[in-house]
Amino acid sequence: MMMASLLGSSSAACVLLPASSLLFVAPAYAQSQPAADTPSPQTEQLVGVGETAETGEEIVVTGSLFRRTNTETPSPVTVLSSTTLEQRGFNTVAEALQRVTAGNAGTMTQGWNSGNNFAAGANAVALRGLTVQSTLSVFDGLRMAPYPLADDGQRNFVDLNTIPNAVIERIEVLRDGASSTYGADAVAGVINVITKKQIEGLHANGSAGVSQRGDAGEVRFDATYGYGSLADQGFNIYVSGEYLKQDALWARDRGYPYNTSDWSRICNAAGSCLPNLNPNGVSPDGFFNGFSAVPGVAAVRPVTTDGANIGSGRFAYLNPAAGCGRWDTIQVTPAQVDEAATAPANGRVCTYNPTGQYSMLQPEIERFGFTARFTANLGEDHQLYAQGNFYQTNTFSSSAPRSWTDRPTVPRSGAVVYNVIAPVYVCPTGVGTLNGVGTGCNATNGVLNPYNPYAAAGQTAQIQFMPDRPTTDETSGRSLRAAIGLSGSFGDSWRYSAEFTASNVQLNRVQNGYAIPQRIMDVVARGTFNFANPEANSQAVWDYVMPTNITRSESNLWQATANVTRSLFELPGGTLEAALGLAYRHESIDAPSANPQNDAHPYDRYYVINAVGTSGSRNVFSGFGEINAPILDQLEVNLSGRYDSYSTGQSNFSPKVGVKVTPIPQIALRGTWSKGFRIPSFNESFGTPTTGFVSQGGGTFCATYAAFCAAHGNNAYATSPFSVGLTNVGNPKLSPERSENITLGAIFEPLPNLSFTVDLWRIKVRDQIVGVSNIGPVIAAYYANNGVVNIPGFTVTPGVVDQANPSALPHIGTILASYANANRQELQGVDLGVNARFDLTDNLRLTSAFEASYLDRNHLTLVDPLTGEAQDPQKFEGTLSPCNTTSCSGSPKWRATWQNTLAFGNTTVSATVYYTAGYHVSQVDFGATPGDCASAVDAGAAAYPDGSPVMCKSKAIWNVDLTASQKVNDNFTLYANVLNLFDTKAPFDPNAAYGIYGYNPAWAGPNIMGRYFRIGAKLDF
Repeated sequence: MMMASLLGSSSAACVLLPASSLLFVAPAYAQSQPAADTPSPQTEQLVGVGETAETGEEIVVTGSLFRRTNTETPSPVTVLSSTTLEQRGFNTVAEALQRVTAGNAGTMTQGWNSGNNFAAGANAVALRGLTVQSTLSVFDGLRMAPYPLADDGQRNFVDLNTIPNAVIERIEVLRDGASSTYGADAVAGVINVITKKQIEGLHANGSAGVSQRGDAGEVRFDATYGYGSLADQGFNIYVSGEYLKQDALWARDRGYPYNTSDWSRICNAAGSCLPNLNPNGVSPDGFFNGFSAVPGVAAVRPVTTDGANIGSGRFAYLNPAAGCGRWDTIQVTPAQVDEAATAPANGRVCTYNPTGQYSMLQPEIERFGFTARFTANLGEDHQLYAQGNFYQTNTFSSSAPRSWTDRPTVPRSGAVVYNVIAPVYVCPTGVGTLNGVGTGCNATNGVLNPYNPYAAAGQTAQIQFMPDRPTTDETSGRSLRAAIGLSGSFGDSWRYSAEFTASNVQLNRVQNGYAIPQRIMDVVARGTFNFANPEANSQAVWDYVMPTNITRSESNLWQATANVTRSLFELPGGTLEAALGLAYRHESIDAPSANPQNDAHPYDRYYVINAVGTSGSRNVFSGFGEINAPILDQLEVNLSGRYDSYSTGQSNFSPKVGVKVTPIPQIALRGTWSKGFRIPSFNESFGTPTTGFVSQGGGTFCATYAAFCAAHGNNAYATSPFSVGLTNVGNPKLSPERSENITLGAIFEPLPNLSFTVDLWRIKVRDQIVGVSNIGPVIAAYYANNGVVNIPGFTVTPGVVDQANPSALPHIGTILASYANANRQELQGVDLGVNARFDLTDNLRLTSAFEASYLDRNHLTLVDPLTGEAQDPQKFEGTLSPCNTTSCSGSPKWRATWQNTLAFGNTTVSATVYYTAGYHVSQVDFGATPGDCASAVDAGAAAYPDGSPVMCKSKAIWNVDLTASQKVNDNFTLYANVLNLFDTKAPFDPNAAYGIYGYNPAWAGPNIMGRYFRIGAKLDF
């Protein structure tokens, strides 16, 4: 391929490199520009290949230490001005950055926050298909404290919700490695949010919005007041406050199939239909989805094998007179009863729709914050600033209740699977046990258990129960940040800058609806929980069994940095400049587990809540430098490097070379070569055991492990997909991940109002930090050796017992290993950009900006845990993978945006198209072959009962936003947004996100929202 030949040699990269492609019409305006002077679309200018920014002022472009008027550095940079944000109808930084086309697999969007995910309440961007911790987010060039919770319990990142929105000057997205300037984690790129240096007067902005369906309403307001002119009075001070409230989007308020798990109306041409996966659901073809608990309705059966802690025979509803309560009652056939094995003998079962009843597609969100800044000139050559920020984000999400026989949180050494077993006798002093025996209750001190119909016969009973109470997750994240800096010049050739920043993020998380198994056992042993009429229980009883779980996590960071630059001597192309700097920072996280490990009393831990947690701190000393050499008018060379030393034992030197060549004014060529690193996250180094679940089984599983399936009678337990827990443990001896970046590009401006950009890029990462990922050999050993796995470094725990065959080997339950440096990853692609401006008349201007990113390669090379040898690479580009790091949201090859803005008089109208390509449904990291539909089905892709795939490739996702503004007078502007103008639906996707939503929440969030209306007004005095 051409990409391979162009980027195949790192030596060639040292001499070929492009400049900053301004992929939006707004140029990179100087930080000193007042808010009132932000240019309107009518006055914006494209920055040409050899031109300077329109203001002519010097700025520091992200990724460099030098001030310059020419914003085109050797590295590609996307610039989002405040005007662009308004024209696109964005309310927050997170919204804007998640639409940047360079953002690919691993981006965390708002739609992921509607459940019990690891980093609930947070948003982050992953550039270039790497994870969120390979993209560095900074605030005015300075680091911020990370979010205390880690993505997937592994990856630390900066939460974009902590950034104030009302005072943003611009956002610069450096699409290149920048460890030579910023140190760790700037592997895939840097997001630099730059705030305004000066604001004068009063500026207020308020808006309200609602979807076309009358839900997901929002209100937003911000107000900023500033006083003083740096040019005339020598100082400026401003204060700003903002508030945003967005209502939840419930699944029940969206159409089929997003409001249910019954997808039986989706059929292929042959008439084969997807199953009804609602609890106890029956499909038109007769498929019965087993027998399971429904909220508030208890079922029981006698226990004949106490050692296995499970019942025997069929369940019966404990309170037949109450029926199914508020749920539907259905009659299943004798054949369906026999198939289910445990369903009531009379075939009358309860069913309900958990998605439509309890689930949110997007959480309820409230944000508010305050910002203050003071800037003063100290004489003619020095400037001092001080800034403080407070920001808080509150989220609330709801999801379906959890069964009281749900996935247990037991020690990693394993334990017998827990079931609710009712004893024969109950007494006030009873102590709950696993099997309902030995509770301390008997005929002399207790009574027959009223919730055990078999007590009179001397039998214990298994109770199947789920509370009619949703699981909820509330987060309250508060961010504090302060910064102070002094900059200036002395002599004729010296400049300096010194800054100090400190930030703190505190997160309170409140979780409800999660039960503690031991407390269930206790109330069962004492008879104090009314299973026959659950709503008759007092709130005190509910609170005892399902106590509110409150966890407070905190992260801190402070950093001091200083640098000096000097103009050394003149070269034919300009002045040779050199810069040196030092930095020192402290960073720490204290994120206690919401479910602490308790080996002595394992059943005192909550059901389902993950035991993720970490605590640690480190100090970092850094020295860095940069040389910029305009050797000729047509040739600029930039050299930079940084050394970082960590108190935890890691160190790294990161060099970078950049070249910009301008052979003629209409063409610029640019390129960079650099090395970088990602420091192990606190969770990777110090994390407690953290379990994530992946799907296995189904497809050809029984053909591969025929003996296992035969031992289970080839029943649904053996033949259906099942979940495997991957448990990772921190490893303080990890080395950093190390990367090599190459970019190669060109800017072509045939006319002053028309420019084209192309940038090729490649990233290679080695010593990649991995948890339990290459599980194939472990699973093969487990099923081939009757559950015995002797692979060094891996510990295996059996899973849930097959209740119909309790003596047979259970499915594998969890696989535990420490994080390790093992894999390699290679990514490469192309960025394209077109910018144009046409003055159609004296009072009519059209500006157009097109941006596209193509992911040509995303290859992960695993190391075999048995041999230590590298395996054939897994090829993720254009597939549903990597599921282990993106929850199966995919690696689409193409992402694009196209904005067109028409300005006439005091009116501006802007339409923006967003596009994300479809992807093959292959779960490559679970064994599928890219582009092979049959192997995708074998690896777990959705299929109809006749075996045909639901789809081999997902549909592309696109939508159009329309915004308009009318400046009524100098002080008053009205605006309106119509987001998702054509009400483009989210494509049905039963494979994305493990099939939880029926669509892809990473890319189709605006589509699931539907057409959305917003109106607002701005006041400027």
